[in-house]
Amino acid sequence: MLTDTALTQEQKDELTAQAGGMVQAIETEGRIENRIKAKGFDECMVYCSSEKVDVIVKAPELQEGQVVQIRDIILGETTVSYTHLRAHETPEHL
Repeated sequence: MLTDTALTQEQKDELTAQAGGMVQAIETEGRIENRIKAKGFDECMVYCSSEKVDVIVKAPELQEGQVVQIRDIILGETTVSYTHLRAHETPEHL
């Protein structure tokens, strides 16, 4: 797409910046998932954006201490406000 001659340099720069942001989000998601799994969760899925982070873990029910662990991991890996973090549990496979 960046080789498209119909794109202006400004559009190419914007696409490059967007791609860089997507790569960074994917890397952050992977780090968070690995750290949460290291806390004993079998399965975990994380979605990061610049405004919020959503986490889904395989667990019948999240205990307060587990939520705090997940929150601390997210806050250590991102700059997202505490009020924009969501953790969900599911007893089924992700």
